[in-house]
Formats: sequence, structure tokens, C-alpha cells
Amino acid sequence: MADWDEEEDFEETTAPEQQSFILGGSLISIGIIVIAFGVGWGLGVSPLANLNWNWMDLLIGALAALPLYLFFFWTAKLPIKSFQQIQQFLLEELGPRVEHGKVWELFILCIFIGLGEEMLFRGVLQSWATQYGVVAAIIFTNILFGVLHSITRLYVIVATLMGVYMSLLLILFTPQNLLIPVTTHTVYDFMCFMYVMRVYRQQKEAGQPYESE
Repeated sequence: MADWDEEEDFEETTAPEQQSFILGGSLISIGIIVIAFGVGWGLGVSPLANLNWNWMDLLIGALAALPLYLFFFWTAKLPIKSFQQIQQFLLEELGPRVEHGKVWELFILCIFIGLGEEMLFRGVLQSWATQYGVVAAIIFTNILFGVLHSITRLYVIVATLMGVYMSLLLILFTPQNLLIPVTTHTVYDFMCFMYVMRVYRQQKEAGQPYESE
């Protein structure tokens, strides 16, 4: 009976935290969308200029998320301290917040994240910086993208390279469509959330919720 009460108390305390995480993350991402419009207005670039609905581009974006996720999954298994620190951070910070999360809520959150970050970085900043050359635009955009994802030094590098990947997804397809990197970003984040949820649950059941796999 005591164990049941403890579990009930745990769920009561974690549910608000998880709802706050999803709501807070969505509001922050919506804020980034607003910032994208503001920065775009200042630079004379519309964040929606290259965003067009297309089923084929949606499929391309979804498939393009698979190499990113496979890289994430592979590095999570590597016995390398720097990668283990990243996984440790994700499990400690995201695990309790997504453990009981509803899949559809997490997916909507990922849509907001993908839209916000891609509209700002690829839709506005990269498009604006292209006037100085495509290579310069990609370097500038994704160094900034990496620095703003500074969990660890290695994660900055990984985020920068992932940003370059999504920049290439925008420019290598004709006509350019921001829908491709937005979809890739959304699907990748969603798969990572599902991975963290699964691993955190497994480790919690095993009595070691904060240890890497």
C-alpha cells in the first residue's frame, strides 16, 4: 500500500512538471517564430518566403531525419565519455519531463520547435546571409545555431553539423522549400523524445534512472 501511495504521489508531482514542460516549450517555440518575423522584418527577409506545402517535400524531410536519428542512436551506444555526458544530460533533464508525456502532445511540441528554429535560422538568417555567399551563409548560420545549443562543447559541434545538414537540405533541392528542414527537424526531435522516454522508463524500472545505457 505504501508503494502504491508513493507512486500516486510521484505521478501527481510529475504531471504538472510535464505539462509545464510541454506548454513552456511550445510557448518558447512560438516566441521564436515571432522573433523570426521580427528579425526577418528588420533584415527585409520573410521567414515564409521559401515555405510551401508539398507532399513530396514532406516525405523527403521525414526520410532525411533518419540519418540524423541513426547518428544519435549510434553515439548513444558509444563508450565515449563526451557522448555519454550528452545522453546523461538528456536523460536527467528530459527524462522526468517526458516519461508520462502524451505522444501527440510531444509531437505538437516538436512541430513548434521545428517551425520556430528553422524559420529563424534557415528561413531568415541563412537567406539573408546568402548575399555574402552560400558557404559563408551556411557557416554563419550554423555556428550561431550550434552556440545556441551549447549543452556541452561536443554538443555545440554536433548541433553545428546537424544545422549544416539541414541547411543543405534547403539549398540542394529545387525549388527551395523550407518545409524539408522543418519536417526533418520535427521528426528528428520527436524520435529523440521517444528514445529518451523509452530509455528513462527502462532505467527507472531497473532502479537506475540517471545512468546511461
